[in-house]
Amino acid sequence: MRIPRVPIITLEGLCYITMLGFLLAGALVRQINLLLALFALLAGLPLVNRWLVWATLRKLQVQRRVPRQVSAGDLLLAELELKNPRKRLASWAVTVEDQIQRRGLLVNEPPIVAKTLFPYVASRGAAVQSYRGRLLHRGRYEFGPLRLSTLFPFGMIRSSTTIEQPQSLLVFPRLGRLTRRWQRLQQSSDLGTSNVQRRQGLLEGDFYGLRDWRPGDSRRWIHWRTSARRQAPAVRQFEQQRNQDLALVVELWQPGVPTDEQLRQVEIAVSFAATIVSDVCRRGGRTVWLSVAAREPRFTSGPTSLALTREVMESLAVAEATAKDALPDALSQALDVVRPGTNVIVISTRPTDLSDTERFGKLWRNTRQRSWLGRMQAINVAMPELHDYFVPL
Repeated sequence: MRIPRVPIITLEGLCYITMLGFLLAGALVRQINLLLALFALLAGLPLVNRWLVWATLRKLQVQRRVPRQVSAGDLLLAELELKNPRKRLASWAVTVEDQIQRRGLLVNEPPIVAKTLFPYVASRGAAVQSYRGRLLHRGRYEFGPLRLSTLFPFGMIRSSTTIEQPQSLLVFPRLGRLTRRWQRLQQSSDLGTSNVQRRQGLLEGDFYGLRDWRPGDSRRWIHWRTSARRQAPAVRQFEQQRNQDLALVVELWQPGVPTDEQLRQVEIAVSFAATIVSDVCRRGGRTVWLSVAAREPRFTSGPTSLALTREVMESLAVAEATAKDALPDALSQALDVVRPGTNVIVISTRPTDLSDTERFGKLWRNTRQRSWLGRMQAINVAMPELHDYFVPL
């Protein structure tokens, strides 16, 4: 949809018209015909400028291309393609303004305006320009409308037109860095509670027994001393350790009127959870459950994969903090579906006492869920000790 605007006289145009007024007044008072002729000659320039700015923008088409996904703080590169379908007249010095607005119930920010200049677009041709920047906050951003304007050639008249071309972009949470201490903590947790599967598969683990040779076995598995004693090939069997599944419960709590520090803690909690899921999905071999206690509760689960990573990032990108105590319900929802042996981690923006029978009374009355409360980890992102495990970037 194209919305043309009334041409606007610029400051330079006002100065020019003022000069013409003084010239006309002097010619009439002094009755100098030469000055009248000069006025008539110069008075045509604004009219020519008015027609040219209208003709320059006529029938122009613009198309925006933005990446499918980007994380908060990463470089955003957006391309604008300006097409001129006219047969004869080229377009000069066309400025394209794009508006970027973050959406959300708790968002009250002015739109970001990005400007790009197209010096020249030939008739029946196209030109491509780009603008770049960084979106520092996660969430859903709406692009548009696009505003085309030009002052060409004299700069006295500005003509503009608006093209409604809405487009949205989901900005994922900013990822941080998990420390070696966190990795060691998770490895020790895996070794202490993970299930061990004894399989005669193709993946090697710890040696635990011998068996007869089978077609397809690798020669590296042959136990030569036993094979020589038995006069028949014998191969080693290995036990394959399954990584421990993970359940993350993220509480995004903040008071009704939060401080800047409390807002920052919400973003740290989201970044921490996103980093953990990204790391686990990159390693593979697990099932992940994510329950978010926010203004709109969200629940995601599945085996580790790129698809799960994207689903989790989308869920965390639009999660908004709430002043309500939504953690008990979110924790109960996660504990209803997790399998035995799962590593359950609670990430919150405030201290969490899982032994509080009043706050978590629903869980304490449930026999199955009560057994989990003494085995899960609760992490308060407001504590200084968080930097021992996670470093925000």
